[in-house]
Parts: sequence; C-alpha cells; structure tokens
Amino acid sequence: MNKFLEFVGDNFLAVLVLLSLIVILIIYERRKGGTKLDTSEITRLINKSNPLVYDLRSSAEYNAGSIAGALNVQPSNLVKGDALFKATEEDCLILICGTGTNSSKAAGDLLKQGFTNVNVLSGGMVNWVQSGMPLAKN
Repeated sequence: MNKFLEFVGDNFLAVLVLLSLIVILIIYERRKGGTKLDTSEITRLINKSNPLVYDLRSSAEYNAGSIAGALNVQPSNLVKGDALFKATEEDCLILICGTGTNSSKAAGDLLKQGFTNVNVLSGGMVNWVQSGMPLAKN
C-alpha cells in the first residue's frame, strides 16, 4: 500500500488526468442515448406497456432470431415520417442491436428528434441470448 501511495504522490498529475478522463468517459457513455435496461426490465416493459420494439441488426441476423414482436428497421430509417418507422414522440420505444452500441447511438438521435421514451437493451442481443431469453424466428 505504501508503494501505491508513493506512486500516486510521485505521479499526481498523471493520476489526476487519468481519473478525469475516466469520469468524462462515464458521463459521455451515459448521455449517449436512451435508458439502458437489462433483459428482465425489457421483458417487464414489453409485458406492461406494449412498446414498439425495433431490431436494428441486419436482415440475416434478425431472421436468425429476435425478440417476439420486434420489427427489423435499419438505423437510417429511424426518422419522423419514414414509412418503416411509425412511432410518435410519446410512444414507448425499445431499440435492439447486436451489442447495444448501435442502438445507443440511434437512441441519442431519436432523443434529438424529440422522442421522449426511448429505451435500449443493455448488451444487445448478445446479452439477451446469454441470459437464456427466448428468440422468435422470423
């Protein structure tokens, strides 16, 4: 422990910069977009609120299995007035992708467009499958 404190004392500025960057990264990731929900929260939301569920993966990945009732839409179609995206600003939305990264970015774009209830499956379909949740074949 003494060596650690000595290291921090000798490299105070470097440690301070590192901690600042970690805090900035955490803030950036949280603001990226949408409320991140785990698999149990997503299941509860689907059962209670009847949300619009959009799977943002490729057609091949979507056809291999997705959440029941999810619609396959590309992120570029998530704009007001698009024929494939019929959500209103007040609708409850759930966005799903492979790992949660693309859906977080798309959720941020939707929030900028004025949508208020945007949710993202944390960890994406990888997390869904690892949690043993069911897949609907399309």
